[in-house]
Amino acid sequence: MIAFRPTEKAIAKRKGRTMGKRQRGRFLSVALAIAVLCVTAAAAAGGARSGPAATSKVKLPKKTIGVMGPINAAEIIKLGTDATIAAAKALGWKTIQVDPMGDPAKMASGMTSLVNSNVDAIVLTTIEPAVIQSGLRAAKAKGIPVIDTHTQTHSSALFAGEYFLSPAREFALLRARMQRDLPRGSEIGLIELPQFLNAKIAGDLMVAAAKKAGWKIVARHDTDVQNSVPDVQRAVGDMIRANPGIDAIWGCCDFAPTGAIPAIRSSGKKIKVYALHGIPSSISQAKGGLAVLEVSEYQKGGIIAIDELAAFFAKRNPIARRTPPQFAYKQQIVDKTNAGKGYPYPTAPMLAQFRARWAKLYILPAS
Repeated sequence: MIAFRPTEKAIAKRKGRTMGKRQRGRFLSVALAIAVLCVTAAAAAGGARSGPAATSKVKLPKKTIGVMGPINAAEIIKLGTDATIAAAKALGWKTIQVDPMGDPAKMASGMTSLVNSNVDAIVLTTIEPAVIQSGLRAAKAKGIPVIDTHTQTHSSALFAGEYFLSPAREFALLRARMQRDLPRGSEIGLIELPQFLNAKIAGDLMVAAAKKAGWKIVARHDTDVQNSVPDVQRAVGDMIRANPGIDAIWGCCDFAPTGAIPAIRSSGKKIKVYALHGIPSSISQAKGGLAVLEVSEYQKGGIIAIDELAAFFAKRNPIARRTPPQFAYKQQIVDKTNAGKGYPYPTAPMLAQFRARWAKLYILPAS
């Protein structure tokens, strides 16, 4: 039998057919893999769109919030408690408010009353923990979170959160203005309220600043908080009569200009009042040039407290111990140059920012 040896041309032709089949196979495999990947990606994208979004709204449960400040007759306290109540109602929550009218015994009984009413949380406006210690312990035992807001009080482990602007920061802003206006040797009378820590800190800072600036403190008065405005008016009148050369009155608190200015007008002297915690009603006094006010977003602490409680009740997020950094407080000096613009930090626009935030986070109203 004769064996025929294939020619080189035939061998090459066979190799070409084999390589072509292999290349076509590789191409088909790659194309199939790409198609599978595309289908998988499309399915994943579709699933992401059809599933719950990362920013889906959360149902907010119905709650009742207890609210208490030391005395609602003090405008700055009422500014805070009103803001807290408005924020709670914006979420569809109920509120129970207690006004102790400046009486420590009523603050203690008021706190106990809120706990016994089985509120879900309590937001305080500048209440010293020592005054309500029994109520704080009872709230802790019942699992009722208590948040203290507005201005600094003594800290307590029984508070779930404490939200306020630093007293040193408040004072520094007003002190800088006083240093600009008052030369060394100026005589100053102080209106104080040492039973409240924030005011005591401010008074201590003022004494230290006066020494450094070369000012002479010629009189000091501890205010009767339950009768603040007439008490200050009498005290400032006495200061002026006893110190005819007095140049300025410094006030720790919101009531200082309202009480001091009538006494200054009666004396016929040109004495300016420098006060912390400017309030809406004192803007007209600044406009007239008789007062220089430090004004901050005091009521923001209560709104922040409601924001924290919403996240706690809806998502079980832990309550921030201190003011969250994204909610830094704004502050400014108000005098006759800018008082015509009105109160710089009204509650409504402040709360509107939180309303917009809550509308994105929660199904409202609470149910």
